[in-house]
Amino acid sequence: MYKPEEIDYELGYENSIPESVRTPLAQALSFLPEDVIDFAIEKCFFACMDEDQLGMHMSTKDFRMNRKSDIITLPARLWSKNKKAIAFAVAHEVAHAYKKHGFRRFEDTDAAVVRRNEKAADSQAIRWLRNHFNGSFKRYTYKEWQL
Repeated sequence: MYKPEEIDYELGYENSIPESVRTPLAQALSFLPEDVIDFAIEKCFFACMDEDQLGMHMSTKDFRMNRKSDIITLPARLWSKNKKAIAFAVAHEVAHAYKKHGFRRFEDTDAAVVRRNEKAADSQAIRWLRNHFNGSFKRYTYKEWQL
């Protein structure tokens, strides 16, 4: 099993996340199965902006992303939530990457495909996390009105 400190070390500085987010991100990832943690470390580029940042631009040719295949952006407001909410949001987004849910453009997205992918990511996140948290994840799962 990975410890959060080991995950943080493995993520290194190849991601665009503020120092304040490194520990909660590593802790959230530590709840996932080892093969999924390995996938996230090797293939996912994590980005999160501080509250005071206005925006950022990343190129897929960015040297930090040369072996990454997925970009996961996480909102700054996430880090003020409880540990379960953070873990679910991170697991949900990693599930999209792990299951290779593609995304082309907003205007091309089929609502039925979005619903199916969101529910699949929710289900996968719950399977990964259910042994670590008590109670339901229902309050964190996809809702139809979010489309």
